[in-house]
Amino acid sequence: MNSLQSDTIYLNQELRLKAIPTLQTYTVKSGDTLSEIAKNYNTTTEKIMQVNNMVTPFIVVGQALTIESPISPSKETEQSLSKNTLTYTTHLVKSGDTIWDLSVKYEIPQRELLKVNGLSTSSTLSIGQKLTVPVHQIAVQKTVSERHGEYLDWWTEAQYVFPIGKTVTITDLQTGKSFNIRRTIGANHADCETISKTDTAIAKSIWGGFSWTTRPVLVEVDKRKLAASMTFYPHDVEYIKNNGITGHFDVHFKNSTRHKDGRIDPYHQKSIKIAAGVQ
Repeated sequence: MNSLQSDTIYLNQELRLKAIPTLQTYTVKSGDTLSEIAKNYNTTTEKIMQVNNMVTPFIVVGQALTIESPISPSKETEQSLSKNTLTYTTHLVKSGDTIWDLSVKYEIPQRELLKVNGLSTSSTLSIGQKLTVPVHQIAVQKTVSERHGEYLDWWTEAQYVFPIGKTVTITDLQTGKSFNIRRTIGANHADCETISKTDTAIAKSIWGGFSWTTRPVLVEVDKRKLAASMTFYPHDVEYIKNNGITGHFDVHFKNSTRHKDGRIDPYHQKSIKIAAGVQ
């Protein structure tokens, strides 16, 4: 590459080096465009689309992009990766809108949407009414190893990465077995249901049937792995039919609490730390 005749080099001599591409993760923030992200990483829009199997260059806030780049991100981009940010957007109420449906659509807790707009659960919406919608960008945290997950706080981070309506893959840390679930409800922690009878069968093989035993698991969501703890004892309300269970089960994250008393469950927290590799 440098047309050298020997391996002798001199002080201050300029050498051309071949950059080896590395895979990095970037979480889309408000105002981003694919072309700007590509520029920051010294790559191309087409390359990012190819790596992420994208058909169009359309991106959304909070989306995790895998970037194949020969350089580290720019200082500005690096800062956005290391710090959570909060921005706001506006929604104009249309016919049929409800606070609950909008909270699911924008992937934020209903109570947060109500609070920001000075509303209560008994408030009514008017067509054309402007609602302020919080948009959380949760930075990707470093993990102890590839085997472990991000140790995200439930209240300030995890509930935004794993919102109601999101389908994810659960991997049991001990057995390595995986199955799919969806968060269907839950505020203090994630209340979830299996997607199919096949997923239920895999979960039952891990827990030995239905069980309140906590197990360290990884929640794989949008190419991120989060440290969590799960029990597999279906109870109370359900939304997904014909999946082999009646009710939902619990998935906890750092500092999440029980519904019955609002307290942290020490058994869940111990399993979460194991999944994060911090215990």
